[in-house]
Amino acid sequence: MRKRFEYSGSLKTGLLVLFESSATKIKPEMIQIIRDEITTRSPVLMGASRKPLVKGSVGETLWLKHKISPQVMSYVLPLLIEEGFCSASSDKPFVIHSK
Repeated sequence: MRKRFEYSGSLKTGLLVLFESSATKIKPEMIQIIRDEITTRSPVLMGASRKPLVKGSVGETLWLKHKISPQVMSYVLPLLIEEGFCSASSDKPFVIHSK
């Protein structure tokens, strides 16, 4: 089930993702880690879930190496695609390709 959200900020300055009763802050450093993972490992699985972690995905790396929730991929990846930084498959499992 998808939760409705709004956000403020940018990929450069960081994002504040607002839900009905909570918020998630995504720092610019987190966004750079995601960019680096995509650039280095393309094509690579997205892996926005923590249960279960998607083996070999950007999300798995975020959680295991940086203790960043893989769910941030759900908010950052569409903005990276919109920016032209990468593309992703339209079907699950989502595979990200750097440009």
